[in-house]
Amino acid sequence: MYKNISNRRKAVSPVIATVILIAVAVALGIAVAFWASGLTSSFSKYEKLGVNTQYASPVTMTGCSSQCWEIHLGGQNTGSSDATITQIQVNGVPYSWSTGAFNVTSSPANTGSAGTINIPVPSGQSFTIVFALPSSASGSPVSGKTFASGQTVQVTIITAAGNNYPASIVLP
Repeated sequence: MYKNISNRRKAVSPVIATVILIAVAVALGIAVAFWASGLTSSFSKYEKLGVNTQYASPVTMTGCSSQCWEIHLGGQNTGSSDATITQIQVNGVPYSWSTGAFNVTSSPANTGSAGTINIPVPSGQSFTIVFALPSSASGSPVSGKTFASGQTVQVTIITAAGNNYPASIVLP
């Protein structure tokens, strides 16, 4: 009496099902490949400043009532991305050179306005930075710090990307 209604339904043939599954797998594989290549290109660009020259020499200069040192830093950007040096810290305190005789000279040239440091260091290029450090705290570009011969100072270069590159220098 009852007819089997399952005979009226048609299934997708195994060949068509296999073709559809392969097409979906290929499309997903291509999407994952594009996503992964986007990740690697964004993470493969990095800056890396190597500080390989660091020394201090005693100097006599205007604006320096007592002993002063000239700090020399040099190195190279060995990363695959350009870097921009935006700050120098001495013993954890930002170096402020907006007043007096204290200045930061650099190669490549410092392109910042008065009181700011903006030193571009293209990938593969080298840099040099020179600045004065007085022994007394009054009028010092390093607020509240005093320095003496034989002391080790920690100079940190900070870039626009927020990376820190420290160097230790013993004052002669």
